[in-house]
Formats: sequence, structure tokens, C-alpha cells
Amino acid sequence: MEVTNVGVCGTQKKLLPDADVGKGIIFKPVLPAMKIDLFSLVVLLGALQALFFGIFLLQARTENRFQNRMLAFFMFIFSYNGFETLHWSSGLYPDILVFDVLAFVLIFAVGPCLYLYVRSFGKEGRPPFAGRHFIVVWMALAIRAAFLVCWGLYVIGWQYPKWIIWLNTAFDRIAEPLSVSWFAAYYVLSVRAWLSMRKGLMDEEARWLKTLVGVMGVFLCLWVATVATPMIWPVTGLHKYTMIEVLLVVFVYWMGFAGYHRTRIIYAARQQQAGSYFDQLGDDEVARCAEALHEAMASGQLYLDPEMTAATLAARIGVPVKTLSAVLNRRIGKGFNEYLNGWRVEAVKDRMKDPSSRHLTLTGIAYECGFNSQPTFQRAFRAIAGCSPREFLRRQQGS
Repeated sequence: MEVTNVGVCGTQKKLLPDADVGKGIIFKPVLPAMKIDLFSLVVLLGALQALFFGIFLLQARTENRFQNRMLAFFMFIFSYNGFETLHWSSGLYPDILVFDVLAFVLIFAVGPCLYLYVRSFGKEGRPPFAGRHFIVVWMALAIRAAFLVCWGLYVIGWQYPKWIIWLNTAFDRIAEPLSVSWFAAYYVLSVRAWLSMRKGLMDEEARWLKTLVGVMGVFLCLWVATVATPMIWPVTGLHKYTMIEVLLVVFVYWMGFAGYHRTRIIYAARQQQAGSYFDQLGDDEVARCAEALHEAMASGQLYLDPEMTAATLAARIGVPVKTLSAVLNRRIGKGFNEYLNGWRVEAVKDRMKDPSSRHLTLTGIAYECGFNSQPTFQRAFRAIAGCSPREFLRRQQGS
């Protein structure tokens, strides 16, 4: 298989003839000679560590699940890059189509993930319209998907639109400098967000974000140098990526240890801060907050809003966010997401029992009750009801 573009989080291979070529196909898979060396082993372990840390973040108990999700996705991208690096450097396994389809796609999400993670430390928690920051990722994925469809049509002997091949080729040519520029823009936004809110952060949060922003600044400089070097120095092939790939492995190991340590420290500090703040609240103030919170859920059904955040809910019931968090943690004994999902699960159970909802799927009911993803719904339902949604439904139908 002829490699036409290899880079950070991007390996694109020719699967189709050029748009102006009508004969033959360049797709000739050749298994590389398998080898394992120290570098490949280190890359593999780093990719696995990033993968496991990302999974830990998704499962970790926290009031701000959006914050954990952004850091988890951030780590998943670097985990993918590690496996992709192992793919083209070691020859441990044959050519895998996913590395062709996702070439220079996921890399466009690194900057938005970093920015949204930094923003999540602000008072708003989850920034509004967060999904719009990933529009380039979806556009790049659409180009790759269209190219894959063309390859499938070519394999079975059908005609395919040549302009899609031209579009894919044009994207390959600009993808690497565009991905660097895209990350640089979001890095600047991340620095501005951190500077604007650092005075309101806890000491542990401020130190962690300062370190993370500094490390990512070094990463950006090295990435720019890697892309710019061939323009002023005759470096060809994969050699120009050796240094940055090695440093990416070091970064992944550092994030695995430092990120895990810092997230645990920050969570403990937040719990301690909430406890100290709660002790300063009067009994009447706590009772009013708890009553307003229950009224907002029972009568207002604010849990039906899938974009509901702690800041939004606090504003709706007229209390500071710190008061809401303290009452949830100390009076009710639940985190924000756990409390909200508890109401949503009960709403789902009521809808399952309602004969008028039998035409709806479980996913449809979950979305109508405020959940915004199937995995979150399944996990929350099992944790609260002690069984899966389908098992609960079967019990209701059998009773």
C-alpha cells in the first residue's frame, strides 16, 4: 500500500486511482516485516495508558462530568495516535482501514477538547453550544466517509464521482498545516480563558491549568517546527516525525500520572470546600435551597433539559452555585449529575409503565426524559434501578 501522507494523528494511503487515471488501482496491500523494538513497546504502553486513563475519567465520580469527558476525549485522541504510530512504525499488524478513514480527522478535536476542558473550570461549567467547536472534525470525517464509499463503488466495478477523489486529495494537501493552525487558534483561546478566570480558581485548579497550558504550549511549538522543518531543511519520509512522536509518548505518560493525580486532588479539594461552605450556611438557607430544588424538579421538571448545568439550575432557583453544590453534597448526599439523573431515571420508569408510550423505543423515552446519550442513560439506570432498562421493562410487562 503506497503511503501518501503520514503525520501526527494522520496516515492517509491511496485506495483509489487518481481522479484523472482510468486504469488500474494503486491499492496493493503489502504486509510489512513484523518487528518489535523498545520504541514500539514504549508507544504501545503509552497508548494503553492514555486509553485506560480516558476510561477512568468517564467512570470517575465528579460533579462536572463534562469536564471529565473533555479530558477523556483529549486522552483518547492521543491513545489513537499511539496505536496509529505503532501501526506504521512497527509492522506488528497489517493495514487497518480505520487509520485511513480517520487520517487527519481526530487531530482537529485536540484543540477544542483542550479549550472546553479549560472553560469547564469556570462558573458556567459546561460552555453553551459546545458541539459547534467540533464542526471541522465532522467535515473531515464526511470527506473520508465519502472517499470510502467511492472506494467501495470502485471495488464492485461501479462508477464513482471523481470530484470526491479530488476533494479528498485537496484535503490531504492542506490537512497537516490546517490542523496545526486549528490547534494554535484553540490554544490561544485556552490561554485567554485560563487568564480570565484564574483568580477565581482554587489553588489546586490554578496550578494544574497553568502546568497543562504550559506543556501544551511546548507541544504546539514542537508541532509547528515539525511541519515547518521540511520547508527549510531537506528532511523526507517519516524521519521528521520521530522527535514529536517520542515527545508525544512522554506527554502521554506524564498526563497519565499527573492528570490522574491532579484530578483526584481537585475532586477532594472541591469536596472539602463544599463541606466548609456548607457549615457556614444557616439552617433556614439550606432548607430554602433544598425546597426550591425539589420544586424545580417535581413541578418545573428542569431535569428534562439535557443541557442543564449546575450554574443554570442555581440561577433558576435563585441561589449561588456554591450553595447548590454544598446542599446537594451535604444535605442530599449526591453530586449534581447523580441528582439530575435520578429524576430522569424515575421519569423513564414512569413512561415505561404508561401504555401510551409503548410505541416509543427505550432510547426515545430516555431522550425525552433529559438524557443526551445512550451510554449515560444505561449506566445511570442500572446504578439507580439495579437492572438494565430492558430488564425493568420485561418485569413490568410480565407483572
